[in-house]
Amino acid sequence: MRPLRASLVAGLALFLVGATACAEEIIDRVVCVLDDDAILLSELERRARPFLAEIPPNLPVEQRAVRRAETLRTALDRMIDDQLIRRAAQRAHLTVTDEDVDEFVGRMAQERGGTPEQVYAALQQEGVSRTEYRSYMEAEVLQLRVLQARVRGRINITESDLQQAYHRAVREAATQTIPTVAHVLVAVPEDGTPEQSDAARARAVELARRARAGEDFAAIARQLSDDTASREAGGVLGEIQPGSLPENLDHAIAELAVGGVSDPVQSPMGWHVLRLVSRRAVDPPPFAQVRDRLYAALVNREMLRQRGIYLRELRRAISIDDRLNPASGASAGASPNAAAAPAAAAH
Repeated sequence: MRPLRASLVAGLALFLVGATACAEEIIDRVVCVLDDDAILLSELERRARPFLAEIPPNLPVEQRAVRRAETLRTALDRMIDDQLIRRAAQRAHLTVTDEDVDEFVGRMAQERGGTPEQVYAALQQEGVSRTEYRSYMEAEVLQLRVLQARVRGRINITESDLQQAYHRAVREAATQTIPTVAHVLVAVPEDGTPEQSDAARARAVELARRARAGEDFAAIARQLSDDTASREAGGVLGEIQPGSLPENLDHAIAELAVGGVSDPVQSPMGWHVLRLVSRRAVDPPPFAQVRDRLYAALVNREMLRQRGIYLRELRRAISIDDRLNPASGASAGASPNAAAAPAAAAH
């Protein structure tokens, strides 16, 4: 009996090993082959993990599937680009050191008003390890090196280009104004109920009616606004730079004529009744003051265009077997989104 039992146990073990192997084959498959280099689904999902985590869990199953497919496609396009860039870097003998990555991460953190350690800590909370993030940043630095070496020479920004860009900016500025806004806030507790929000909105509707009927807006704000910071100033918030407020508030302000009062507009703080105090035309700065900034913007725009051209050239030079969506039969080499894959997919 013992040999039979041992045989059965061995057979069961072999069955389990085979079943595991089959499961792994199904779960982890090749999603793309570049010449002889394969990209596995597990690698792709690891690259896309921070962005997959951003898909709202309460979406309907069909919408989640669409968002997941879009996220994986963007990540795969970027992984293909990264491999092409690495090959180009090897041919050009270009490398990136840990010190280069440190400098790049430090500069990005400084631009965001933080430190590298704060960036790493924030990413850790999103499930992105320090090692993973530095790997993404190393790919970014390497791409910049390759593009500087291969396509920077194709870019020629002339004085005429700068003047044209400046005149465009002046024309756009002529259509822009900076509003001065006052408001009355009817606050809703952070954990307020729908009933509390409805009651606050009804109160805001009544305040808007009173202001439109001719009652002094500043007096209403001083007596009834829940915004202690602006209440004593009659609700005046001062000049509001475009884009500094939530989109629905910006939109409501844009719709107002000077002296006009809005319907109640909701924000995380509660309900706002807005009044447009004035609008100031934007005066364009002199050309000399913005020349360097215009030059940098034009170079960056042209670098992005040349990046797309260069990556398409690299794709045409190799064999790409895209298996991410076998039913579509599409090739990554022909993907219209490949060269335009957003840089955000790398970090």
